[in-house]
Amino acid sequence: MSIAMRPMHTFAIGLGVLLCALLPKDLNAATTEQTIELQPGWNAIYVELQPENDAIEQVFAGLPVASVWRWLPDDRPVAFIQDPDEDLLTIDGWYGYFPSHRPESILTNLFTISPNQAYLVRLLGNESRELTITGRPVLRRQSWRPDDFQFTGFHVEPGNEPTFQNWFAGSDAHQAGPIFRLGDDGEWEEVTQPAIESIRSGEAYWVYTEGRSNYQGPMPISLEFGDRVDFNRSLSRETVLLNNSSGLNNQVRIRKLPADNPVPLALERHDEVTREVFWPTLEEETMLSVELDSGEILGLGVNRAGLFTPQASQILEFTNGLGARRLLHVGVESLAPSESETQRARSAMQSSADGKTEDRQSTDPRYAGLWVGVASIDSVSMAQQGGVVPVPTGSEFPLRIMMHVDAAGNVRLLNEVILMWEEGEAVPDEDDPEFTRIETPGRFVLLTDDTLIPNYTGVVERGGEAAGNRVSTAAYDFPGNELDLSGSFGPGGAVFGTIVIEPDFATNPFLHRFHPDHDNLDAQYLNFEQEAYEVTRELELFFAEEDPENFDRPEWGDEEVAGTYTEAISGLHRSTIFISGIFRMRRASSVPLLNQ
Repeated sequence: MSIAMRPMHTFAIGLGVLLCALLPKDLNAATTEQTIELQPGWNAIYVELQPENDAIEQVFAGLPVASVWRWLPDDRPVAFIQDPDEDLLTIDGWYGYFPSHRPESILTNLFTISPNQAYLVRLLGNESRELTITGRPVLRRQSWRPDDFQFTGFHVEPGNEPTFQNWFAGSDAHQAGPIFRLGDDGEWEEVTQPAIESIRSGEAYWVYTEGRSNYQGPMPISLEFGDRVDFNRSLSRETVLLNNSSGLNNQVRIRKLPADNPVPLALERHDEVTREVFWPTLEEETMLSVELDSGEILGLGVNRAGLFTPQASQILEFTNGLGARRLLHVGVESLAPSESETQRARSAMQSSADGKTEDRQSTDPRYAGLWVGVASIDSVSMAQQGGVVPVPTGSEFPLRIMMHVDAAGNVRLLNEVILMWEEGEAVPDEDDPEFTRIETPGRFVLLTDDTLIPNYTGVVERGGEAAGNRVSTAAYDFPGNELDLSGSFGPGGAVFGTIVIEPDFATNPFLHRFHPDHDNLDAQYLNFEQEAYEVTRELELFFAEEDPENFDRPEWGDEEVAGTYTEAISGLHRSTIFISGIFRMRRASSVPLLNQ
């Protein structure tokens, strides 16, 4: 059976080059299915998904396909197709695939199936067959050839397909131009009643564009970067732009498609009266009102506190009730350390001289990384009156606090840490020795040992040279840069530690090297004689289950924690001084190991 295009209409067909974005291979990526019914003979289909295996022989496995064609045009002169079996091979712009058992297979120059792309498929036999494609959606913009035809299809809701007139109501460039669909007899037929005839899901058409057009359908969805939402280790929020070009005010429904490892998502909402921002959990179905010719900026956030796998992914379905449908793939990567990092941390713990290290392993390794924040002290006990209960102060006093949780769950209080970079390792490529490939990728490291600095590269530039990024605090001090804490870090937990400031420690508040009564020396300035007092600080941080300040941010519980800070200070006064306040910390780095 042949495909003929009516003589009154011709189509420009030419040789083109297509650069397809490489999609990351995620073994846990959520997928969905698209089912297309193929009739005996020629079929014009529109593939909406990126197949899990995009090889044509795999996509059409088990189906009696004679050939599959894709049109990749350029600006060459118009060409008219009479018989695809003979002419498509000789016309620039058409690329074809033939199964390996057919004699034409040596002419195959089309090897993969791409998303958001139209194809011609010739099915052998006398029975219709179903083509089922399993894959994930990819957001890409629709392109239109000015004053010419485009071979394309549309993302419409199965079972609620719109008419051609309704679909193109918001596009002046598609009001007058003809549209062709492939008839049951294999002939291209003009759509003469666009107000009645409906677009079919999975079907492709020849659509004429008058002039230039940037039309993306009645419900276009776009991202600032990329073709999917990817919450990598440095991202917890993303913006999705949803527009309404339908010609009507309408409701848009967001629905979560079933997934083995769903993403714990939150949706940014604003109170129009109080201007307050809040992040409710994205329900299985959510309705949004989008006004005509306006855009809705959707803030999506991921709550990693509800993530219990290294990776998770979800597909969101957007429908406007008028036939438009778009799918959006959302993926998230956990901040938990890898198995190798956990093993390295445990090995370091076992080889440590501190026999108590094993007892401290009670924190979930998902909280591994550097945490930096502030404790706002707002209550102090009346020590001069022997009081033991903190009373409110006239103003708050901030204390910067820094903690590190390693891959084995050990918690340490830090007074200084340096962020550095370890260069990756490149080796000659096995296929082409003139090129190199990355054998070991570069990575950030956290140092509390200054002697290790020469082993790494800086991350900021100072005076024309790379230098490390140093973070420190003056709120406390102790020998070295690390102090082991006990307890459990994270919402619902508590950590405890004791800082002992010895009489001869440099930052002891009673020690003064040039004052005879406070230099810890005898009258002859020769022998040690204790004159400064020992100071002890007992710290306790109780982590709240819910945000105590009700900020309701998606980072809560995983990248942001808060709670109550208490401290008992002995040695400054004859009575112990008790202080308390509220602390808040954020994960500044997910590097799960120190000094390695």
